[in-house]
Amino acid sequence: MILFCFSACSKSSAEMTEENITQTTEVVFKALKDFNTEDLGKYVSSSTLSVIMGYAEKHEQFAELGRSIFENLSYEITSIDTQNKTITLSVMNKDLASTAQDFTNDLLSKYSTLSLLSNLSSDTWLDSNLAILQEDIAAAPMQSESVEIALTIEQGEDNLVFVFDENAENGVSGGALGAIKNAIGV
Repeated sequence: MILFCFSACSKSSAEMTEENITQTTEVVFKALKDFNTEDLGKYVSSSTLSVIMGYAEKHEQFAELGRSIFENLSYEITSIDTQNKTITLSVMNKDLASTAQDFTNDLLSKYSTLSLLSNLSSDTWLDSNLAILQEDIAAAPMQSESVEIALTIEQGEDNLVFVFDENAENGVSGGALGAIKNAIGV
């Protein structure tokens, strides 16, 4: 009987309640910090993060990069609107916009787009190049102010899913994802 209660009580729920939204927020932000692709895939809808997660599942270097980007991420829930299915958060991370843009611009000056895409499957190339970016991330300063993001919440089959638009992706990544997208022209 106790085992049944434990498994039933620990199961995620798609119920749109403040308590469940708060619990899902904790899961999402832990998944970002750990760059847990399984939990991110289950609880987050994000076009940019999905691409990085795909690479992270094949190359540990991208998982390490994800952990570096989100290691210093903090958040505070500022409002939950169950009727409109939204959550507003105040987030803070390292200021990674110029770090990411400089790194991307440097790569684009050395490699053609085709060559760069080809190198993304080379562990040796990833080891050397992403290590440089991780060092730059470690040295980056914290943002001076928090950023407000709003996420739409969808009800999945078994759990809530937070939908990250470009503003939210950029907010949680300290500007890194937006800077990379701008540099490569996406």
